[in-house]
Amino acid sequence: MFGILLYILFLLLGYAYSSCLFGDKDIYFRAWMGGIFGNVLLMAGIVIPAFLFGFTIISHCLLIVLAILPLAYLLKVKGTGYLKISMTASGDNISGMDMKILGYVIFPVVLLTSLMITNHVLAPFPGGGFSSGQSTFGDLHMHLGFVTSIAEQKIFPPNYAFLDGYILNYPFFVNMLSSSLYLFGTSLRVAVLIPSYVIVTLLVMGFYILAFRLTKKKSASILAVVLFFFGSGFGFPYFLNGTKENTKVFTSIFTDYYHTPTNLPDYNLRWVNPICDMIIPQRTTMAGWCMFFPTAWLLLEGLSTGNRKNFVILGVLAGCMPMIHTHTFLALGMLSAVLFFAYLGKEKDKKSYLIHWLIYGGIVLILAAPQLFYWTFRQSMNNDAFLRFGFNWVNHKDSYFWFYLKNWGIIALFAVPAVMHANKDTKKLLLACGFIFLIAELILFQPNEYDNNKLFFIPYMILVMAVSDWLVALWHRLNGIKGRTYLAVIVLVAGIFSGTLTIIREYKSGADYQTFSDADLSMAEFIKENTPSDAVFLTGSYHINPVVTLAGRNIYVGSSLYVYFHGLDDPYFKRSEAMKKAYAGTGQEMRDFCKANNIDYVYVGENERNEFSPSDATFSMLQKICTVGTETLYKVN
Repeated sequence: MFGILLYILFLLLGYAYSSCLFGDKDIYFRAWMGGIFGNVLLMAGIVIPAFLFGFTIISHCLLIVLAILPLAYLLKVKGTGYLKISMTASGDNISGMDMKILGYVIFPVVLLTSLMITNHVLAPFPGGGFSSGQSTFGDLHMHLGFVTSIAEQKIFPPNYAFLDGYILNYPFFVNMLSSSLYLFGTSLRVAVLIPSYVIVTLLVMGFYILAFRLTKKKSASILAVVLFFFGSGFGFPYFLNGTKENTKVFTSIFTDYYHTPTNLPDYNLRWVNPICDMIIPQRTTMAGWCMFFPTAWLLLEGLSTGNRKNFVILGVLAGCMPMIHTHTFLALGMLSAVLFFAYLGKEKDKKSYLIHWLIYGGIVLILAAPQLFYWTFRQSMNNDAFLRFGFNWVNHKDSYFWFYLKNWGIIALFAVPAVMHANKDTKKLLLACGFIFLIAELILFQPNEYDNNKLFFIPYMILVMAVSDWLVALWHRLNGIKGRTYLAVIVLVAGIFSGTLTIIREYKSGADYQTFSDADLSMAEFIKENTPSDAVFLTGSYHINPVVTLAGRNIYVGSSLYVYFHGLDDPYFKRSEAMKKAYAGTGQEMRDFCKANNIDYVYVGENERNEFSPSDATFSMLQKICTVGTETLYKVN
């Protein structure tokens, strides 16, 4: 309960800041930007207090004071009456939003996504324990491990719980946000769900507001929301072909594991639905996208109006982004670089223009550089798995243009006329997006080549908005032509059919896959209550691991899904081989191994038995301290 109250307090503080800074804007815009401010205050603001006092309640209390002081100054300058007026005034409707759009467009997308998150994140399993959906069966348990380990260990900077002895370099701010709620007594499930609901709401609102900023049309912005969140490519014909002879060809979409029209490598279908495969399972991507829309809006507004305030706020938000989502920070940087030159030529007051960019860049440098050097570069520098040439992304079967046509669908089909139709400012933005696309096509930024889609999605979003604007213009141009409505329906269905089928499948998969049993939950509770928070455990390498995910303890080496693809391949392979020998050795060998590697406890469950097939003699020189069902915990004396 106290964790939720803490979160609400920061959201209210964020709204107060937004009201002071954007008092002339409509309530929807201020609420949206206020939600952004509130989340950034809590997840990034805690860093300095946590460096001083650890990730503790004291640090959070100090953060509350630090968050209130600038607000008090703003109110002193503007007057307390300003806050009251700005909270009730309607302001300029710069967001393009009203109650109908909020109720009939934004809310349904948010509700659907939130329902899917609810039945995908530690949902009760009918047979006991917790469960997952299809898309969260993998990544979710890494994020949960970060949430629990940060709050349980209270060490800052946090440990990389999946590989003892290493600090956490993966962007962790959004998980640390949930750690704050968890630290204050909120259950793990609720600590993850509540911020997810809020961030998804801000994300969908942000997409609409940026679309309206570009198109100036509510109809085009609504269409963009539909095409992006429900859309994907032309994958559905692969499942319609042969359905007449065998209906399972089509129904397999709703029953088989990862057998959908938006994610099927056998057919080179790699462009996933944003809700199912980017927002729900990838919390850092969800938070990164949430941050992209306000920063892009501030950048465009700053370039349009020359208002210095926009560049200052932009600098602060962008400067907090590296450890929220590094890929989005990188995309924003490339976007900014191109737009700087694109607008420089027409700018009459070049001195003011350069000052604005120096302010923006200076603030970003001050805030982002420590994050990049302390965390990001430490992980990626001198590592061949990062920053390497890789043309044509994950397309290994199709011709270049056919790959994008079948994966991007109508967005690729109508891209050329949409770009030609766009206004000058949107064309400049699309040019910048083209630069991001080019870089992402030539350079792989992480060990897993597929993860470059986190860069590709940024230009794709903007292109969706441009295509939607062109389609609405085409609709008006065809006014009076017979069959216009049928043509529009065909285009809309072609645009969202694959994505909608995937969404249905993903929703249906919710709570289908048991991840933790009642025994896992009991063992995790025992570990939390009876072992030191800095204890090191030896477990198997299966990614669903109650020791790290539920109890928040460090393990000797975790799953390759996490450790290997985070660029730590060398320690992963060395430790994995050493661990195999230990589980296959004698009692003395196991004890010596644990002592040599500062391992305090050995956990043995079904996964360890399936992976290593150890004998009872292997643990003969360890102290058995807990047994729950088939799971046993040993202490190394």
